[in-house]
Amino acid sequence: MVVNVTSRTSDWLTPAARMPWPVAAPFRMRPNLEKLDADAPALLVRDELADVYQRERKHVLTTHPERAMVGNANAATLDAIHSLATSSPSVGAAEAAKNGRSRLPPLPQGERYGALVASALQEDFVILKHEGDSLRTEYLSVCFPSRWDPRDKLGLDFAAIHAPVADSEQLRAAGPNLMTLAFMKQPMLRHVWLISPSPSLDQHPDKNEAWWSELLADVSPLLPRLYFRVERQTTLPLPQFQRAVFFIRMMMCPLLDVLSVGTGRAAELAATLRSMTPAIVAYRGMTDALPRLLAELDSTSR
Repeated sequence: MVVNVTSRTSDWLTPAARMPWPVAAPFRMRPNLEKLDADAPALLVRDELADVYQRERKHVLTTHPERAMVGNANAATLDAIHSLATSSPSVGAAEAAKNGRSRLPPLPQGERYGALVASALQEDFVILKHEGDSLRTEYLSVCFPSRWDPRDKLGLDFAAIHAPVADSEQLRAAGPNLMTLAFMKQPMLRHVWLISPSPSLDQHPDKNEAWWSELLADVSPLLPRLYFRVERQTTLPLPQFQRAVFFIRMMMCPLLDVLSVGTGRAAELAATLRSMTPAIVAYRGMTDALPRLLAELDSTSR
């Protein structure tokens, strides 16, 4: 049996028992949205990793602010986000947003304001602005992207944002109804999962970290070197500002640890991977890795 030692090397990793498991077959690019309590939705994660996320976020904002803070943020919307982040967990999103500023001393306006609001969160966030019949990205505070560049998404609507995603026709077709519900009427929750060869929170494409090709050059088992990466995505409508907010809390855990929770997960993951179309597998960069990954999952599930 291979011993997984990677969990001791990255202090931002989420314990396996708390990792969402949104794996399902057949795999399709779908919205998969859940409604949250409109008065007190669990929009943000508040756990013992807050200081670690703040440290990692500060590092990105200090070294690469140009790719982590994109666009011009609406100050009232930043006030609402900061109020939500610093309010008591019992205070609902609607109340926090209505009250405006938090009970903390006012934050300075200007270029530093977005970074200071970001430092109060464990989440990345995107502010969208109503323009005619659509919502377009106005500001992106994204320190931990999953192999995409926030600078490429500024000013885009839902369809344009998801155009590069493989087999996303069903997702984009749901766009108008999805945007109306999740960003204008009702806070929503969605989980998106990935298998990653890197434990890094920040997986910006400019980093050029070891990716699948480098991983496959090593003939040792893949599973102990992989991570289960989940984007916990939530939405906050702010119609009073003609805007909405999209939050992304990145959650990482060694894949073997996640598979050990419950029974049958290795077989379930293998079935889901087999149900992916070649286009989706290629989009996720796993074409060459898939045969080895499936063989190891099958062996683990026996």
